[in-house]
Amino acid sequence: MSLPRAAPRTLVSGAVAALVLFNLALLPPIAAKAAAASVTSAAVRVLVSGREVRFESAGLANGQLVVRADDAGLAALLAATGARMAWQPGTRFIALTRADAKLVTFTVGGDVMSVDGRATTIGLGPFYYTNQLYVPLLAVAQALGLRDHQFPGGHAFVPQIVSVQRRAGQRRTVIQIDGSAPLQWRAAIAGDAHRRTLSIVFPGFSSVATRTVALGGRDATTASVRESGPPGYPTTSVSIDVKVGVKFASHRLPQGTSVDLVLAKDERDLKLDAYATSQSLRVVAPPPAAEAQASATPTRTPAPSPSPTAAPSVTMPAGVPTAEPLPETTDNAPSSGPSGAPGASAPPAGAPSQFGPAVQKISDVMVNDIPDGSRITLTLTGPVTFEWHRLGDPDNRIWIDISAAVLIGPARDLKVNVPSVRSVRVSQHLISPNYVVRVSIDPSQATDVRIGGVEGSPNQLGIEINNRPPDVDAPTSGVGALSGIQQTPHTTPPVARAPTQQNLIVIDPGHGGNDPGSLNRQVGLVESHITLGISQRLRSDLKRDGWRIALTREGDYEVGDPNGNDRQELQSRCDIANAAGARFFISVHVNSSVSASPNGVSTYYWRGADKALAQAVQNGVLSMGMLANAGVLRGNFYVIRHPLMPAVLVEVAYLSNSHDAALLGQSSFLDRLADAIARGVRDYAGMPPAP
Repeated sequence: MSLPRAAPRTLVSGAVAALVLFNLALLPPIAAKAAAASVTSAAVRVLVSGREVRFESAGLANGQLVVRADDAGLAALLAATGARMAWQPGTRFIALTRADAKLVTFTVGGDVMSVDGRATTIGLGPFYYTNQLYVPLLAVAQALGLRDHQFPGGHAFVPQIVSVQRRAGQRRTVIQIDGSAPLQWRAAIAGDAHRRTLSIVFPGFSSVATRTVALGGRDATTASVRESGPPGYPTTSVSIDVKVGVKFASHRLPQGTSVDLVLAKDERDLKLDAYATSQSLRVVAPPPAAEAQASATPTRTPAPSPSPTAAPSVTMPAGVPTAEPLPETTDNAPSSGPSGAPGASAPPAGAPSQFGPAVQKISDVMVNDIPDGSRITLTLTGPVTFEWHRLGDPDNRIWIDISAAVLIGPARDLKVNVPSVRSVRVSQHLISPNYVVRVSIDPSQATDVRIGGVEGSPNQLGIEINNRPPDVDAPTSGVGALSGIQQTPHTTPPVARAPTQQNLIVIDPGHGGNDPGSLNRQVGLVESHITLGISQRLRSDLKRDGWRIALTREGDYEVGDPNGNDRQELQSRCDIANAAGARFFISVHVNSSVSASPNGVSTYYWRGADKALAQAVQNGVLSMGMLANAGVLRGNFYVIRHPLMPAVLVEVAYLSNSHDAALLGQSSFLDRLADAIARGVRDYAGMPPAP
């Protein structure tokens, strides 16, 4: 969402990556056990939160899966859970701090790891082999609080909801939900005049929390915790029976792995003094300042304050996992070799990051005067995330770190029309493990800074420096995103892989949540409701044939981030099937046209090899004798181009046609339609293999 040109808005989001601690004691002679270990190369697939992570050095040692400590795949695993690891050759202890602030330590040559002071014996600890440090991957995943779902040829690591508990309050009910990784969630409330249910959904999280929690009965009665979906990318839902008239707010706690849900009848009681709050469903507290934490004396870090005249701040959660990175953009801008020093030129244009989203380029930096200050405008080639911090008095320095970005050309020293600002510098701050561009602002006194996208310019990030102090109650620091840039996705289909779950079919009910799809207001029909009804019936029919079934959604909500773009939403649906290793992917939709004439069923495919499945589904529906044949067609739809298994999209009828719409309004017709699609699957694939 773009911001007014006169007052860019602070975008707040995401979770805080944890700091890493290291003991640099010199390593004594390595234990005989560690020295005896040898590594045999092994081909293994690893999925983390539904996204495939590639390890270049994976191998087996004493029968256990190990990877090199400097493997980019390990860095990606740690980043996905909000933790970072670094190590120095010749050190004895490896220590990292998880996103939930728990300390994990390993000893080179030992067979014990400590998690928050509790020792656990592991079969094999870190060891050196051919002068390279190797770590046991499954032990690291266990230490990070990830559930390990094994499938043929690999492992799917999934973060967990570890607890749901009620905290006492005199005027409100507070429910704290804790996870083993930074939390992302959707919240919705539904019901009638007699009963309401608040649903908090955590995509990509499994659960080990208590299934039912008593809430006292004043504001709510119980909270029910339920895990659903494929084990490689499950969803945990917390459903709360709330009393009529009760309002709620959600507050992310500072470490990012916990959320407080506050229920109260008086809106004033929804605020938690320690954290930011707003009318939105998600409220994000700022992360700690990296530079302040690195210093010996802890410092609070005031930060850019929201404009009193600007629209309310919008929370921007971290993006949903994608199996395919955004396409990189290239240009002919000159660049020089990379350097880790601040002020160095960027690496070659289009250089890929080791993990995470595609690297974007900052191609232009401009400074313009605005009333009572200056604006720095950065022009980018794609969406980015950023975090901002400021040190407290007397330092007052402010910096904005833009992740997965490279600065084209040398570092720039900028002059701004704010007398209290001594210097402003834009530089390539890091190139490893990620590319980070830093904007550093050095004022002589506390200064108001605002950050956000520029209205009407979706590829520009604006940083306004104002000649006044920040608001007294301004948040201290935070993270945000510039996501208005739309990129054309790849049109080349991914290479299909052999499914790992031969008896699993993923069914995708089209649309949902803020995207209802097609509407027929005359008869009161909504596409997202119809597709869910058909998909649920189809699940029952296919289960009777012996198939295992997973739906991409179980209710009227978005599958991905509700604040994300269409591509993220569609990729989230594909991710569920890809992570689960499904045999087939079937997306169910209802067609519509500006004309009332078109009618009938059509089935789409993308890869030539998938045409036979599409034809079988089409024939199954036509066998009903109730719908016209609109054809089997090759379609450029995202959800049939990006699954790694045979995928089809069936447009069951036309909502815009009076005959078809009348049928879609009949429950008995939806029953027959689902049975017909199942018949097509049966004709194509036969019965599923025994589990």
